[in-house]
Amino acid sequence: MRRVILGSLVAAIALALPLVGSAGGWAGSRYEKSECTYSKATDSLFCESTFTVETFTTERMAFPEESCPSGTRIVSRTGWFVEVWRAFDVYTGHTPVRKHSVVGNSSPLFGLEHWRDFTDTDLGCV
Repeated sequence: MRRVILGSLVAAIALALPLVGSAGGWAGSRYEKSECTYSKATDSLFCESTFTVETFTTERMAFPEESCPSGTRIVSRTGWFVEVWRAFDVYTGHTPVRKHSVVGNSSPLFGLEHWRDFTDTDLGCV
């Protein structure tokens, strides 16, 4: 009985290892296959996607406040700041393998950044 359980456990681990070892997207890239287009004429693959980068941080912000003598109130915000990025890469061949990347870039999409799961602490008037 122990051999059957042990054998089943080893088989389950062996089947799960390929899933644990993968690096997210297609061929270990940050892209899914549906985000890439292959050109047979140039033997190149163009991939493009939107990503989010989340950072846990604290920032102090000033807000207009009529009740303050200076007209400004300071608030400390702690939480997750989420930035949205657009990225693209071009690869030689059929798959997005890093060593075959010929050009690529990432840039933030301004205006889409936002806070989530945050707490504001009023620091008073300036």
